[in-house]
Amino acid sequence: MTDVVELTRTLIALDTASGGEEVAARLIGERLESAGARVAYDVFAPGRASLVAYAGDTRVAPLVLSGHLDCVPADAGDWSHDPLGAERVGGRIVGRGASDMKSGVAALVVAFERHVRRGAPGRGVVLVLSAAEESGCEGVQHLVENLTLPGGGVLLVAEPTGNRVATGHKGALWLRASARGVAAHGSRPDLGTSAITPLARLAVALADRGLPGVHPAMGPVTANLGTFHGGVQTNLVPDSASVTLDIRLVPGVSSADTIALVRTMAGPDVSIEVILDRAPVYSSPDAPFASLVTRIAGASLPPLSYFTDASVLSEALGSTETVFLGPGDVEECHTVDESVAVDNIERAVVLYDEILGDWS
Repeated sequence: MTDVVELTRTLIALDTASGGEEVAARLIGERLESAGARVAYDVFAPGRASLVAYAGDTRVAPLVLSGHLDCVPADAGDWSHDPLGAERVGGRIVGRGASDMKSGVAALVVAFERHVRRGAPGRGVVLVLSAAEESGCEGVQHLVENLTLPGGGVLLVAEPTGNRVATGHKGALWLRASARGVAAHGSRPDLGTSAITPLARLAVALADRGLPGVHPAMGPVTANLGTFHGGVQTNLVPDSASVTLDIRLVPGVSSADTIALVRTMAGPDVSIEVILDRAPVYSSPDAPFASLVTRIAGASLPPLSYFTDASVLSEALGSTETVFLGPGDVEECHTVDESVAVDNIERAVVLYDEILGDWS
């Protein structure tokens, strides 16, 4: 299955770290158009585009296949191999995006192309390859706001799972909490008001009490204080400060309720700004499509710890089920010398082929 391996290597060689996805989208689009697929593009920003390809009659509840074209940056000085070199080393391909998730994109493209060349029998299939997933799913958000996608069907996302099936992931709620104080000399704190103090109280409260909410498969809601900025120098009472919070939500816990609770915990002197709000996604492993995919793949995983484009797509499409299945290794994501097993890429095409056959 040299084709999918070479396509993976070609995609890795394209620098799509925080930009440049349009080159990859056009390359794939031309390939799929040659096979007979209908293709559309959504330009998110200069040089950044998402792709949508259609096979068969997609007007009623199609299967939607999803992947993202971007990847995180790599510092070549830290790597043993060129991050864009896509070298084959001991049965693996090394390069930025190898696992997350250019191998998954390549496998989807090859399986989708074969499906089109077979005449796209049966129910319709849509392939969505997005820009700007790594920065908070901005590309797919732009796509669903500017292109009308057929919905009501099921969604398969080729995120790295080692070719095992997962049926959900937590949501992400990122908040910025800010406070204003009154500056004064550090020797006379009684003449000022520290902006850091109310934020420190919020940080301690979150650490000690946490946030309510638990899911039987995903576990509890979590909160991480990611950044804390305040003050100018030691002998000044700080008149401004801010923190950012990374809250991971589970089904059944609304972001609105969580924001309201954080505001109450923070108190009246702290303002709360929403940076990102991405919903959790969950389907029962016993649901029909999830069961079909698990039977084909033969192995499953707990829900994923990270969020994906499914946060946007599943809601926008009204997907009845969402599953995650891809050749990459989750442990390799965003790492130095990121890699993926060649066997996993080739097996992913076989799995997607069978899923498309059963779906159709």
